[in-house]
Amino acid sequence: MSRQRGLQAAPSPTQQPQRHGHRAYTVAQIIERVPMSRRTFYRLKALGELPFLEECQPRTGRIVRYRADLVDRYAAGQWGGRRFFVTARKSA
Repeated sequence: MSRQRGLQAAPSPTQQPQRHGHRAYTVAQIIERVPMSRRTFYRLKALGELPFLEECQPRTGRIVRYRADLVDRYAAGQWGGRRFFVTARKSA
C-alpha cells in the first residue's frame, strides 16, 4: 500500500498549502481583481505606487506571488479608498 502512495502524482501548486499560512495571487490574478492593464501594473509597481503588494518569500521558480489578503483588502476599498488606474492619453 505504501508503494501506491509513493506513485501518486504530486499535488499541483494551487492545491499545495501556502507557506506561512498566506494565500497568494499571481500578477494575472491581481489584474483581474484590481482593474488595470498589465503595462500599468508594472509601471506603477516600478514607481512604488502599489502599496498593497507584498511578495511572498521565499520565491520558488520564476512566478512571483503576492499576498492575497492585502490585495483583497485593497480591492474591497478598505485601503483608504479604491483608486482607478487609468493612464492619461495625449490628445492629438
